[in-house]
Amino acid sequence: MKKNAVGNQATVWMIALAFLQTKGVIAVSSAATDDTLAEIVVTAEKRESTVQKTPLSITALSSQQLLERGLSRLEDIASQTPGISMKQFAPGQTEYEMRGLPSSGGSSATVGLYVNDIPMASSANSFNGKAAIDPDLFDLQRVEVLRGPQGTLYGAGSMGGTIRLITAPPDVIKFEGAAQSTVSETAHGGFNWGESVMVNLPVTDNVLAVRLVGTDQYNDGWIDRIVVSPFPVGPTGACGWQTCTRGAVASANVVANYRDTNWERLSSGRAAVRYQPVDGLTIDLMGMYQRLRLGGFPQVDASVGVDALSHYSPVDEADKFIDTFGLYSLTINYDLGFATLTSSSGKWIHKSAWTADTSESSEYVTNYYYGLASFYKSPYSNSDDTQQFSQELRLTSLGQSALQWVAGLFYSNFSSVANQYNAASEWAYLATGGASADPNGVAYEAHLPYYVKQFAEFADGSYRITDEWKATLGVRAFKYQSELDYSQAGFFTQSGNLTPTTGSVSASASGFNPKVNLSYEPSTDLTVYGQISKGYRPGGVNLPAPAALCLKSGPTSYAPDSIWNYEIGEKARMADGRVTINADIYYIRWNNLQQLLTLPCSFPFSDNIGTAESYGPELELTGRVVDDVTLSLAGSYTTARVTSINPALLGNTIGATEMLKPGIPVLNVPKYSVTAAAEFSHAISDTYKVTARLSSTATGQFHDIDYYVQELPGYTIADARIGILGGPWATYLFAHNLANKIAIMTIDTHAWSTPTPALSTPSVTTPRTVGMEVNYKF
Repeated sequence: MKKNAVGNQATVWMIALAFLQTKGVIAVSSAATDDTLAEIVVTAEKRESTVQKTPLSITALSSQQLLERGLSRLEDIASQTPGISMKQFAPGQTEYEMRGLPSSGGSSATVGLYVNDIPMASSANSFNGKAAIDPDLFDLQRVEVLRGPQGTLYGAGSMGGTIRLITAPPDVIKFEGAAQSTVSETAHGGFNWGESVMVNLPVTDNVLAVRLVGTDQYNDGWIDRIVVSPFPVGPTGACGWQTCTRGAVASANVVANYRDTNWERLSSGRAAVRYQPVDGLTIDLMGMYQRLRLGGFPQVDASVGVDALSHYSPVDEADKFIDTFGLYSLTINYDLGFATLTSSSGKWIHKSAWTADTSESSEYVTNYYYGLASFYKSPYSNSDDTQQFSQELRLTSLGQSALQWVAGLFYSNFSSVANQYNAASEWAYLATGGASADPNGVAYEAHLPYYVKQFAEFADGSYRITDEWKATLGVRAFKYQSELDYSQAGFFTQSGNLTPTTGSVSASASGFNPKVNLSYEPSTDLTVYGQISKGYRPGGVNLPAPAALCLKSGPTSYAPDSIWNYEIGEKARMADGRVTINADIYYIRWNNLQQLLTLPCSFPFSDNIGTAESYGPELELTGRVVDDVTLSLAGSYTTARVTSINPALLGNTIGATEMLKPGIPVLNVPKYSVTAAAEFSHAISDTYKVTARLSSTATGQFHDIDYYVQELPGYTIADARIGILGGPWATYLFAHNLANKIAIMTIDTHAWSTPTPALSTPSVTTPRTVGMEVNYKF
């Protein structure tokens, strides 16, 4: 009932806005002046347009805006963009979610990430979730965030939306370069630094150019790893399962204290070549490489309070993490006169490897199931080798005729190979058949290759019915085939020892994703639109659980899930281009919801639990209130909840029973997210100007799951930035997280090990960081 009331109010408001503008009550003008808010050219619909002219819910940031706001990572952009939420396990390990559609279940993300035209799929069977790469944003041309299903043009991975990172192409005319140097200090941590450089080299005027980009940066840690012995377990030294509580680790005997362990080192490079041998033909080659190393994860112990910024362990075992990413792409555009023919080919390889201490959680499991009440070094080693080749071939119409269209073919070949290993020699006798059957005490060893092939045909066409009305129809026909080959061994598997359990499970499906969009443009400064669109995610397969311990098991496979998205929106420019108001309201019906569940023995699996809904408004308001001051407000309010449960699950209550109740909120979706900002820019001479920006982002409460489902509190993060720009120089002073707020971002940090009732190690926000940034262009 509430959503209907909100929807009716929004519809009336948008119709009224259009009527008042056409009658001249609201004065608007498309005339550009020095005080007009800049419009950004985007290619969200595979052709050039502006944000205000594109009848979609879209946010775009230019390279200049990224610089002035100090947005150097994708997570920085996501935190200030309406409709996006994040689940961040660690730097470079972030799941992005839009419009209340999280990726906590299944084998695919709900938000697509593109670098230029190349889709970046997440690891399908990775124990670190649906994490996307987090590339450095230096020398990007722009960022586009498309909210809502983009299945027609962007395929299966874009059920909730799409994020596009558009790199700056080589310039075949002029030589140019840029450099950036950053230094800062983090509270409870140490010294941070970063260096980036770009150079553009025209080799042959108007024909050939090369663009080179490099970044090297280091962020110091701010979480202490503390080893204590003897390690306290429960108030009486005994530990059951759901009755187990952690002992008073903060008052235990300290054996070692390692300060600031979660440091981060990022090195990346990008090389691009543009070749224009004849008029109408452009060939772009790009290679990109990134290496990320972490000294530890940004996880703290909830039992001692997140503000303590510490993690206690019974053994001296450091966490280690290395992540590398390489991308190679070839894009060819050829003007055929009536249309542009585009071929986009890409191959990327993403490798992650880490070792994490699991001595405490392992003790809780072996204590309860095997009566072994001792802590042993039992590092959990995990590696993911993910790669994909993709090819898209499309035609995009040219000219200004009433009919505009895009049509094409898409193919991708994806593989994700995960390997896990967890052992302690003291566990050898726990194996079925005794120590001789598992002499190294392997608890879990797995080799898990996962393959997905996708094929698609798509077409999207718009027809301008009149000067004011335009209708757009789109459809994507898809087919996918997936296969999981598994080999598991260890005492926490079906065999109970090193005898491998092997098998293969496959799944496939096909279907259509339609889209209907109707837009009304009574003037050059107002667009009102309505859209109905469908999105989907491929299904997947589950690993078999250790039957002797778990007694039950999840399904061997689960079906695709899909959504129907209904939205209306408007985009308005007012007051001679000094004010923009972009707003929309949406309602989403989610069918066959894929959800991550946990067996009572802590073994995870995914299943289609039922249906869900998500709805709410999204708003972006920007106004130049006086010549030097711009105010902005961007936010969303999301209601996302489970509406029905599969009766088969209710009859066989496996998994987290808290998640099997209609009405429970969908996990990892903040109730609201609002960013307010004030920007100041004033010329102090013919050469120099001063700029300043103060922003505050409030994130509402949300639900998350460790062993249990919990409601986590909201939080507010404020940032400040002031700079002096003159000639080729731009120097900024900045402060992130001004109030030094330590807030929980996620408690779901055990995807790589075993969630247990007694242990919670949430990931938290970075403390206050203050520093200086210097930029130079030549």
